[in-house]
Amino acid sequence: MSDSNFPDEPGPTLDRFLDNLPGFAYRCDPKPPWEMTFLNGQVEALTGYPSSAFTQGDVSYGSLVVDDDRDALEQSIRNGLDTRRQFTETYRIRTRSGDIKHVLERASPVEVDGEVAAVEGVVIDITQQKTYEQRLERQNDIFAHTQQMAVVGGWEFDLQTGDLRWTDQVNRIHGIPVDASPSIDEAIDFYHPEDRPRIRQAIEDAIRNGDPFEEELRIITHHGEQRWVHTEGVPQMRDGTVVCLRGAVQDITDRREREQSLRDEQAFTKSIFEALPDLLYAFDRDGTPTRWNDQFRRTTGYTDEEIATMNALEFIAEGDRNRVRTHIEDVLEAGETTTVEARLQTKAGDHVPYEFTGAPMMDERGTPEKLVGIGRDISRRMEQQRRFEAVFNNTYQFTGLVTPDGTIIEANDTGVSFADTDVRSVVGAKLWEALEFCDEEDRESLRNGFEQAKSGSPYRDELRVRGADREAVIDLSIRPITDDDGRVTLLVPEARDITAFRDRERLLRVLNRLLRHNIRNDLSVIRGYVETLRERSTEEGTAAYADHIDAAAENLLTTSEKAKQMVDLILHPTGETNPLEIGAVAETVSERLRARYPEASITVATEEPVVVECNERIETALEQLIENGIEHNCSSSPRVTVRVFEHAGEAHVEIADNGPGIAADEWSMIDEEVRDEPSQLRHGNGIGLLLARRIVNAFSGTLRYAKGDNGGSIVTVRLPAE
Repeated sequence: MSDSNFPDEPGPTLDRFLDNLPGFAYRCDPKPPWEMTFLNGQVEALTGYPSSAFTQGDVSYGSLVVDDDRDALEQSIRNGLDTRRQFTETYRIRTRSGDIKHVLERASPVEVDGEVAAVEGVVIDITQQKTYEQRLERQNDIFAHTQQMAVVGGWEFDLQTGDLRWTDQVNRIHGIPVDASPSIDEAIDFYHPEDRPRIRQAIEDAIRNGDPFEEELRIITHHGEQRWVHTEGVPQMRDGTVVCLRGAVQDITDRREREQSLRDEQAFTKSIFEALPDLLYAFDRDGTPTRWNDQFRRTTGYTDEEIATMNALEFIAEGDRNRVRTHIEDVLEAGETTTVEARLQTKAGDHVPYEFTGAPMMDERGTPEKLVGIGRDISRRMEQQRRFEAVFNNTYQFTGLVTPDGTIIEANDTGVSFADTDVRSVVGAKLWEALEFCDEEDRESLRNGFEQAKSGSPYRDELRVRGADREAVIDLSIRPITDDDGRVTLLVPEARDITAFRDRERLLRVLNRLLRHNIRNDLSVIRGYVETLRERSTEEGTAAYADHIDAAAENLLTTSEKAKQMVDLILHPTGETNPLEIGAVAETVSERLRARYPEASITVATEEPVVVECNERIETALEQLIENGIEHNCSSSPRVTVRVFEHAGEAHVEIADNGPGIAADEWSMIDEEVRDEPSQLRHGNGIGLLLARRIVNAFSGTLRYAKGDNGGSIVTVRLPAE
């Protein structure tokens, strides 16, 4: 406040001013039970009790404090009394009507002849501020990575290179050229000798333990000037190791000097105005400012002399003045306390979003004579809200927020557009009532799933619902959001329309079934005619042609079966897994193939037992690879050697044969999965290799191919070992 605008001692004017603040001032005994000897302000509005109830001992203010917050408050009071310094604490109280309110208390011990004689302070209602903070906190739970701390200057220390990088503003704070690049030791040397151990210890703890830090310390600039800075650092982890530190440095010298100046003022007045970090102002019925704090002057950019000659509406952007004028009339004519959002207009012409709360200051007759107000900068809140809405409403899937009783409190545009409704119609409804289900079983599944998510376990199911003009299958999930104590405070439902996907899946199943049925039937007919041709034909060479036709038909049947397995793998991804000894699996597969191909030699060598996490589908992959080495082997004595061993935390199954090897174009198709113009796969072995590769990939493994030293193929399956 301007010194000329406030009286040195309390009086009727100051009393009226206190009565119109969003809280009250008090004086109490310095020892439990902290008996109140003086209260002034909005005592009854805040607590529900008149001032006399506290001063006469009918009610103890301490009894209003919520149990969970009482210990911290009492500790803060004891610390303030022990150190003879001001203390500040935020906590919750339960009012006479049972409502919970958030308050900020700031107080100082009063000394008389070297002894603490009383405690004087203010209690301010910050419930609305807490409500905004909690709303932003909810939004941050969904989009936890969309918010960034606003800093004056930033820094980064790379532990691998030892490089320290400062932004230009950090260099300016330290009084060095913007192109200067100090080392970490030089940076620490800028700190006041008494503060260097603290910053050095904070950095060491961050590097060694991954602990973030936040300190307010003194620095000595390059020009020898002492400044106060707020510095903080956050370790950046990679694979569990701190690789660098990132943080911010803010020059808080002005705030420190202001706090020191305020501490030198009369204790009672100081307690009031230090409790309000925002704009504080008062103006009369003509709109002439009568009182304001330093923050008001700094924010608007006007001098105290200029402010004293202006009208209140001149500080408001022109487009918002009519709305603010109505707000002022409600306060001064109807005696109401109102809140309005408008743009503050600075001397430089900048428009800053603010939230203004005004209350009437009454004269001796009980008539509003002035408006007392508080202005709070909401730029950051509005920016966060814009970011939240931009992401929230620009996704192709429904997303919302639900309270633990099932009430929808947020819903994005995608969800409401599907039902051809609007957000206002959905918010406030129960989640299972906001959707129109095709089957009551699906509604019951959602209700059961909601209870499951409310207990802390995520839920997911496919449900059929009706939209404005069609039915749809949705993949719906519900994830719980918990607080620091592990209690579920919110739930996030998400739904994706998978109707087209399920339709394609059903079509693929039908086509696969029809094609396999038709191919098998037609090939059976072809093989029947081939057999008849062999029996009846006497021409030389006809039998050889018949053998070729029969072999081709057999190959098509084999390819058809592999295609079925491929489709099954696509439609039914790998399910539950369990530990398997891969060497034993390879031996089981080899034993089965020895019976099928008695002319081939199949040997399995297991250097040591190796366990992998998979299921029976791994047998199909190994069978395809071993069989490939037999079927496409030109040797009169096909030979396949299987070697099982562990290397670098992986199980290796090496399959080597003495055949001609795998054609480069075929393996390229297997390795890349997609080719613009794939060459024809010989003998259908490409689909078997592709099937094997997909199965191995499903178990987080890889498939490798190499030419053997003496010809032939070496295909290696690599799987994570247990």
